[in-house]
Parts: sequence; structure tokens; C-alpha cells
Amino acid sequence: MLIVHLSDIHFRKSEIETAQDPNFHLRNELLRDVEVFCNRLGPPAAIIVSGDIAFGGHKDEYIFATKWLSELCTRCKTKMSSIFVIPGNHDVVRATADKVMVQTLHKEIKGASDISADAVIRGFLTDKDGARLLYESLDNYNAFANQFLCDLLPPDRTRTFRDLPLNDGSTLRVWGLNTAFVSSTADKEGDLFVDPSSMQITREAGVTNFVLAHHHLSWLRRRQALEDHLNDVAPVQLFGHVHTNRIIMERDWVRLTASATHPDRHEAAWEPGYNIIELSVDSDGTGRRLHVQAHVRIWQTAPGGFRAKEDTRKRSKEGEAKYVFEHWIDLEPWEAPHATSNPTTPPGHANIDAPNPATPSVEVMTALRDIGIRFYQLSFSKKSEIAGRLELLEEEDMSQPDFERFRRVFLRAHDRKKLEDLKRAIEEAEKG
Repeated sequence: MLIVHLSDIHFRKSEIETAQDPNFHLRNELLRDVEVFCNRLGPPAAIIVSGDIAFGGHKDEYIFATKWLSELCTRCKTKMSSIFVIPGNHDVVRATADKVMVQTLHKEIKGASDISADAVIRGFLTDKDGARLLYESLDNYNAFANQFLCDLLPPDRTRTFRDLPLNDGSTLRVWGLNTAFVSSTADKEGDLFVDPSSMQITREAGVTNFVLAHHHLSWLRRRQALEDHLNDVAPVQLFGHVHTNRIIMERDWVRLTASATHPDRHEAAWEPGYNIIELSVDSDGTGRRLHVQAHVRIWQTAPGGFRAKEDTRKRSKEGEAKYVFEHWIDLEPWEAPHATSNPTTPPGHANIDAPNPATPSVEVMTALRDIGIRFYQLSFSKKSEIAGRLELLEEEDMSQPDFERFRRVFLRAHDRKKLEDLKRAIEEAEKG
């Protein structure tokens, strides 16, 4: 399995689609570099962006992000439905997050002790008005993420995830955490949070957890508790935000911290980069091991181009440099069942990819994302007309944010066996 990992793209409204865009050449070189890898290794199962897609959370920045990610998918020979995103602090609309009422909630969370913080956060996320205040600054991000079915809405969807099949028939469960719901211009290192659901990622037979969060652990208040939990349950962990690539390999896990795709050029250690991660399960009859190969790609100047970061601790017997970080992690015993058996659906996730009788299958969720990406491109009036004509909106939806109303359209289309009708309606709207 191949995964392309980007972070901190920072599409800035004042720069995108202008002749003065300082990162146009850099992005083009990244596309060329990714294309070479994917031609050699095959198309990625997922393209992951671990936050800060936008710079100021502006709608135009997400429109451009969609176009550029579409080009990235074309170069990788994969579909847009392979994209998986989480929010970062730059995906927050600061003018909204800095409002007095929102800051009042932020201060109450930050002022809580480590013992009571979870209860305070849980109380706000389960309160309609409190949840809306905490998440309103992510509305533009959520509208963008909705097309990939990665949008977030408390209290039940404060984390997102997707199931991908590994080579031995087991499941890679990709989890995306939200570290930006208490983000604003008042951000300080060590003063951000994850919500209590992030501490409830569980181990399951035949499932390997792969967790990503935007903010590095050092930026989180309850760093040690989250770190201990992830080290127990998640063999692969990805972070962004600090704009510095780091890779730590321990007995039970690998932790990657990504370079920024677009770091500010005045940064002392300006080093754009991205990661390509290969995952497979090896079994020799005595046990199962997760084989992780991380290609850390970093930009060099004069001559310019992306190159591999060298693992200086591992060289061949001949002393040759090794340009892939390679690690094996023991997995618990598991055999593919002869009869159809499904991974357990984590609670509170109507959009889970893992198949079970109550939720769509992986194939259906992929089809829903394919449809959602095309639906996202339509105008608001066309979306509303289609949803109304196919009777996929209910009165209860009217109080929901736009992205949530349209998510419910997709799921109802599946439940009511109207996916083909929805697809045809979108095709007609595209022609019009």
C-alpha cells in the first residue's frame, strides 16, 4: 500500500492563481516528483493532507486546493476519492474564532485542570450552542472536506477515519484527529487540545491503526496522555505544523513529523517537503509484521529539486547511503476468516467505511465520495434543487450547516436506493 502525505500547504488567497505566486514552481516540482514515484510504485491508496490546507480558511483557498489536488491525483493516477484531510490552525477563520463568545469557551477549556478538561470539552461538544461556537470557525474547511466525507460535526464526528485493505486482507484504519477546535490568534505551544474521543481509539483483531493530527504533540496540553495512548494503539503516527521533518522508530510504532509543503520563506530552516509511505504486512508463518518504508522527500537548491533524506544510521554493507527509512513492527496474530466478517464499527460514526449491516460498505463509501466530489463543484442552488427534487432533504436538516445538509443527502441516497438517480441528476446539472 502506498500513501502520499502532505502537510501545511498554506494556499494563500493573495497569491494563488497569480503570476506572483512564490510557490508555483515549487508545487510543479512536487507534482513531477510524486509522478515519478507513482509511476514506479503504483497509484497511492490514499493522499493524506494533515492540516493547514488553506492559509486563512477562505473559501477561495479551498476552491484552489480542490483544483490542485485534482491535478495531484491525475499525476498519481488515482481518483479524488483517495484524498483524506484533517484541519489545522490555518484552516480556522480567525475572525470567527476570536469573537468574544468563542474566546470565553476557549478560556474555560484552557483554564480547566488536566483532570477536568475532558469533562469541560465534552460538556461544550454535547451542547448545541457550545458545539456551534467551537466549530463555526471551521465551516469553510468543512465545506471543502465534505466532498471527501472528512467533514467534522460534534458531538459524534469530532474525528474522522477511513478503512483501507492491506495486502493480507486485514484493515488499515486511518484516523484523523482535530487539534484545531480551540485554535485562534491566541494559540500558544502546549495550549491546544484533542477532544475525549481521540483517547478512545481502540485495538481490534485484523485492524492496524494509522493516526494523524495536525499539531505536533508538543503543542497539546495533555501531550503525555495522548502520546501514551497512541503508542499503545497506533503503529503509525503522523503530525504536521512544526514544518520540520522528523522520523522516530520505536519497537511498537513509527512517528513521522512532516515538512511543510509551503513553509514561509523567511523561516530559519526553510525546507519544503512531503512523505511517501509504503506499508505491507509480512508473514513468515511464525508471526505478522507491519513493514513500513518511509521516503522523506525534501527540497534542495542549486540545483533545485526534491531529493531523498538519508538514513545516516543505516548503510549497506558496502557503505552505500540508504534513502528509505525502514522499520518492522510486530502485529498480533490474525488470519483472514473464511466467512464474511466485518471489523467493529466504532461508536458515533454514521460515515464509517468499515462494512456492517447498518452502514455503507467500503465500495459504497468510495462511490459516495466520487459523487460528493462532483456534487461539491455545483452551485448551491443546483445542489438544493437536486436534493429537493429527489426528496433527500428533511425538515430537520434546515437547522444544520450547509455541509451537513448535503452529507445527509448522500447517505439518504444510499439508504433509499437513489444513488443512481443522484448521479444522473449531477450529470445533468454539469451539462447545464
